[in-house]
Amino acid sequence: MHRLLIPLLFGLICSICGFAAGIWFGSQPNSAQPTGSLLSLVAKLPWASSIAKTDDNSPFELYNYPTIKWRPKPLADAPGGIAQLWTTYEWEDKEHRSGKMSYRLTVFKAPDKHLFEVQLLDNNGFKITQFNAADFHQIPGASDIMEARDSHPCTEEQYKRASDYSIK
Repeated sequence: MHRLLIPLLFGLICSICGFAAGIWFGSQPNSAQPTGSLLSLVAKLPWASSIAKTDDNSPFELYNYPTIKWRPKPLADAPGGIAQLWTTYEWEDKEHRSGKMSYRLTVFKAPDKHLFEVQLLDNNGFKITQFNAADFHQIPGASDIMEARDSHPCTEEQYKRASDYSIK
């Protein structure tokens, strides 16, 4: 009886935990941080490409925490202009209490604009943090592509909550 009871009890506990996790992450499967990092790991396996198909509505093009490649966004005040953001989180101390978000903002076909306001947004579209990207450099060999690289202070909790961005 003991040999049967322990595996059944363990199986019941695992089933309840799996069911609860499915309900918790089921409404937003690709925007949840643990799910996004799991999908990025599965996408690296050559035989599992059908499992890790990316969602076309996801704001992430690549989610490999702490590095995020965001999907490109059109620019409202530059016809045909597009901007794309890459971010990564870096800790400034060994205890992981403080850190900064490093970013790279690439802008296509907006030669007259040299200041952009970028906001990181949560699941509901509310602003978590914002920064101004202003130090743009021309990409060699491409006359209509500029790039800005810098960092912005933020907490890891804020960075983990970011699920979209806006650019003005």
